[in-house]
Formats: sequence, C-alpha cells, structure tokens
Amino acid sequence: MAAGGLWTLLQKLWVFLKTHLFSLKRFGLFVQGAMLTLVVLDTNVTLLLKRDAAKGYMPDNIHDWVQVSAAVVEFTFGALIAWWGQARKNLALSGWLVAAAASGLLVLAFPFEDVDVYPVELCGGEEIAALSYRSSQMDPNVIPRVAVLVLTAAFCAIGRLSVWAHGLTYLDDHEPENGAYFYGMLISIRLSLGLNSVSWLEPFAMRRIWWIVQLIICSLALFFAFLFTLFPRRMEKYQLVEDEIANKGLVQTLSRVLKNKTFLVQSAALSCLYTAVFSFIRFDSDFVQAQFHVETVREDPRASRAITDRFRTFVVILFIMLFRTYFSVRRTVGVKATTAARVGGLFAIVVAVPFVVLASIHCELGDVGGPGRGYIQPWCSTHCGCDSERYGFSPVCAVNTSTTYFSPCHAGCRSYTDLNGFLVFEECACVGGVVARGACSLPGCISSFNYYQLMFALMLAFGGASLLMQGMVFLRTVAISDKTVAVGASFATVALLSHVPGFLLYMLISHLSCAFSYNGGCLLHNPTLWSMAVLSAGFSVVSGLLSLIASRLAKE
Repeated sequence: MAAGGLWTLLQKLWVFLKTHLFSLKRFGLFVQGAMLTLVVLDTNVTLLLKRDAAKGYMPDNIHDWVQVSAAVVEFTFGALIAWWGQARKNLALSGWLVAAAASGLLVLAFPFEDVDVYPVELCGGEEIAALSYRSSQMDPNVIPRVAVLVLTAAFCAIGRLSVWAHGLTYLDDHEPENGAYFYGMLISIRLSLGLNSVSWLEPFAMRRIWWIVQLIICSLALFFAFLFTLFPRRMEKYQLVEDEIANKGLVQTLSRVLKNKTFLVQSAALSCLYTAVFSFIRFDSDFVQAQFHVETVREDPRASRAITDRFRTFVVILFIMLFRTYFSVRRTVGVKATTAARVGGLFAIVVAVPFVVLASIHCELGDVGGPGRGYIQPWCSTHCGCDSERYGFSPVCAVNTSTTYFSPCHAGCRSYTDLNGFLVFEECACVGGVVARGACSLPGCISSFNYYQLMFALMLAFGGASLLMQGMVFLRTVAISDKTVAVGASFATVALLSHVPGFLLYMLISHLSCAFSYNGGCLLHNPTLWSMAVLSAGFSVVSGLLSLIASRLAKE
C-alpha cells in the first residue's frame, strides 16, 4: 500500500509538472535564460582574456581575434549543428549548454595568481589608492587558462546558434503566429542585457572573486540544460506532420535552402546590419574616449553611464516589445516573409540616421600634453619612469593652462589629495598650478556626451527592430521542414561575414586612428574614429536596400 501510494503521488506530481512547468510559455522563458546565460558567460570570458592581456601575457586585442575565430567555427559547423539537432531540439540545446558550462568550469582549474589590474601611478611610481589594485607576478597557469577560455568562447558561439536554430524553432513549430514575439525576446536580451553585462561583470572579473562569478554562470547553464531535458520532443500544438519532415538529409536540405534567392539576399542584408550594430558596440568605449576624452577604463563619477545605461535598456526593450507584439497573433502562420523583409529593410535605413548623427557629434578637446598634439610622454616628465601603457587613459587637467595629460604620471605629479572621489594632484613637474582628475574638455563636452548616449540608445532600438524583422524572413521564406537548417545556416553565414571581413574592417580603422598603442591594442584613439559611425551608416543603408530586394523576391 505504501509503495502504491508513493507511486500515485509521483504520478500526480508528474501531471502537475507537465501541466504547469512543461508548457510552451515556460520553454520560452528557459530559452531566454539560456541566451542570457551564454551571452554573460561569453562576456566574462572576454573580460578574463583582457585580464591576461593586461599583464602582457597575450596581445591586448586577443579577445577580438578570439571573436573572429569563434565566428569561423560557427560558420564551419553551423548548418551541421542545426541539422543534427532538429529531431530532438530540446536535447540538442541542452547538450551545447552542457559543453559551454563544462569548458567554463574547467577554467577554475587554472586560477589567476591574484588581482591583476594595474594601478595608476604618480611620478616616481607611487600608487594612487583610489585608482589601483594590487598587481601580480608571473602566472604559470596563463597558457592552459587562455586555451580553455578560447574553447569556452567557441562553445558559447555554438550555444547561441543552437538557441536560434533549436530553441527558437521549437517555439515557432508550436506557435508560428507568435514567432515574432519569441524572436523579439531573444533580440532584446542579445542587444540590451548583453551590452550591460560588461559593466555588471567587470568589477568582479578583475578581483579574487572572479571564480565565484564564473561558477555561478556555469551552474545556471547546467540548470537550464537540465530543464530542457524534461520537455517532450513535441507538445500538443506541434504544427508538422510526419510527411512534412521526410527527406531531411543535410545535403538535400541545405541544397534546397541555398537555392532560395530570398534566403541568400536576406542573409547578406542581415550580415551588413549585424556588422553595423555589433561592431560599433564593440568600439563604443573607444569612441567615447576619442571623441569626448571621457575616461572609461575607470569611470569618472562626473560622466557616469549607470543611469543612462538603464534608460537605454528600457528604450531598447520597449521598442522591440512594440514590434514583437504588433506582428504576433495576427494570422495563423504569423508575419509573412514579404512584410518582414520590407519592414526590416525600412528600419535598417532608419538606423543609418543615428549613426550619421553620432559621426557628427563633436566637442572642443583642447590642448593635449606632449610634443605637438600627441599623446606620448612629455619631456617634462620623462624622469618619472611612467608606465602608463599598463593602466590606460587616466586623464588629468592642468587648470591654469587648460592642458590635458594622459595620466597623472605624464603630468609629473608626485602627490594627491582625495576629496570624496574628486582627486587633486600636487607637485606636478609639467604644471605650475592645480591639476585635477579628468580631461579639461569634460565640462564643455558633457552635453555632447549625453547627446551621444541618446543617439546610441535610439540606434540600438531601431537596430533591434530591424534585426527582429529581418530574422523572421528565414523562418517564413523556406519550407517548414527546412526551417531549422535555414536558421542555423543563416546565423552561421552572418557570423562569418559580420565577424570576419566586416569586423576586420573596423579593426583596421581602429589601427589607423590609434594615437597611443601598446601590446597590439590601442589605449586611446584620435577623434578620426568618427569614421566608424559613417561606415556603420553605410552598412545599414546597404542592409536596408538588400532587405527590400529580398521582399520583392519573396513576393515573386
């Protein structure tokens, strides 16, 4: 009797779970959680790579090359991964989450020696307590740790592709009328929350507790992986029948997809838009430093982005929510390919407007200490033994002469006073009067900087809407049975085109505009970095035109 009662209880519990947990709505929430976890894990990997680069163990731009390499891996195996997991999409998604989490946990076997952020120094080498952490000696774990971090980045890229190819299509197979709604949720996470993850994680990635954050993120990935295994292969609302999923060999399926002209043109359009938006996001901090001399390595309280980042997140999520709601539950099969391509194309062209405005925003930066208008060591502080390359742009202002110096050491300062976070430097060899933290141009540039942040938020909002609509084309322009492979192949193509030739073009602009370089990276750019915004505007227009062409092809 006891055994029979226990069995009955377990059956009731299982029915309860199937009714309230294993629903399509819950699956959608878990897919969002998986996307957020993978984005955050990938961001933490980037920050840990930067930590090693700061010590000089690796080139300063190693995270950029890892991103390019991960894109190549994604392109090489994208279609195969999508095809291989289409029979059991929930298990395929679970498997790639486990792979990313396992490689991420393996990083813990090769810990950092200690805190690895270099201190800002005064003339003579004294550290500034308010701007410093203790540095470390030679780390014997650096080679295996970097190898595991690179592997984790590759699995994160594949995991994100699985979220699109398996998680999204699982949802769309059951409720195609809500496809835009599901897609919009993932785009919101990818753009807004993914962008903010840098500011969330950076304070932890550079300290002793870095491993706690890594452990939490990987544990979340394993948790979502476990939940996906509990879902059935299909639910009651599944739209396909067995005849429709026949003849699904990889070669045959991929051949049908690649013969679709709308698919090919739309892939090129989405690649251009991804290049425009995400490549510019990568150089956002560099752009701010170059155009406004706002310190971003150690945030200046007078130019903090904490409040505006929250406003930006709200704007992006709200704008995308309007699109995903409007284009959902309007017809049985959801938004049509022609409508999605047309709307996506128009908004891609609109995205070019904030980019043009961003390129035109400028302010007077004033004089810069050093020979001419360069950022090299001034002659008056050459005796100080400055090592500014280690800690990056930390500007100070000579109030009497309105001259900005790259760092307190470059100004030859030997002491300082901390007035509740506002630093005043004294005994400066290059300056006869008062020297304060921050560039001299900051008071005059703060309004331009705020305008930049507003345009940046609008660019993300318009870009998110366009990414949503253009991405829906791949779900609607191919046969239902080919949808999974089409989504996988499209994102693999986008990864290659946007992260290899596209991103390398931005890296070239960064190299040509660099004013102060060290260890393969650029610590500070010339204001000519505005050309990146112009390039992004051009990519956006091309994306819009290609998407409009795709809408015509889909109609025909």
